[in-house]
Amino acid sequence: MERIALVTAAPSLQRRLTDVLTSKGWGVIDWDFSPAAEKSAVDVILVESGSLPRHPQLPWSERPFVVLVYGADDPFWQSPYAHKAMGVVDRDDPDQGFVDAVAQVLSGRGWLSPELVPRVLASIPVRERRQGSAAEGMDRLTDRERDIALLVAQGLSNSEIAQQLVIGHSTVKFHVSNVLQKTQCRDRAQLAVLMHSAGAAKTRIAA
Repeated sequence: MERIALVTAAPSLQRRLTDVLTSKGWGVIDWDFSPAAEKSAVDVILVESGSLPRHPQLPWSERPFVVLVYGADDPFWQSPYAHKAMGVVDRDDPDQGFVDAVAQVLSGRGWLSPELVPRVLASIPVRERRQGSAAEGMDRLTDRERDIALLVAQGLSNSEIAQQLVIGHSTVKFHVSNVLQKTQCRDRAQLAVLMHSAGAAKTRIAA
């Protein structure tokens, strides 16, 4: 059973989200009041934007997270978390919007509330800066992302990677998505070619 952590300072919102998510068969925990063992088993974090500054210790690089914002003027859009979230849902979205956001992120995809699409499109510059090469993208990988990339290059499936690294299946999907984006690889096969050509695929991962 997938487990969702909620991070919000509003009790009414906490109750609403708990009811909505548990009705879909997901386990739900309150991050602020849960023991470490439960936190380590979380698959997705659903966090209210106003709670982000209060929780710098959240494992942003290890767990995919969805941010609950208050419209297009929410300070979240100018925060350092804006480029790290796997999903963004609006506070005024119907309950199904929260379900869709969590479901898509659990499957390794991203999610953006339809109401927020115009705001995001308007923020994209007319002329984007040229992206770096795939090799430059490799230099931007975190240690965990590099471990994931090495195991992908060795032919392991997401389930096998999750088992070897003792992390959740959805967390593996989250990292694989980030690796493909940073290295500009269209799929796992291209990533494997890149890793082998760079001589990185034979690197052993520390136990």
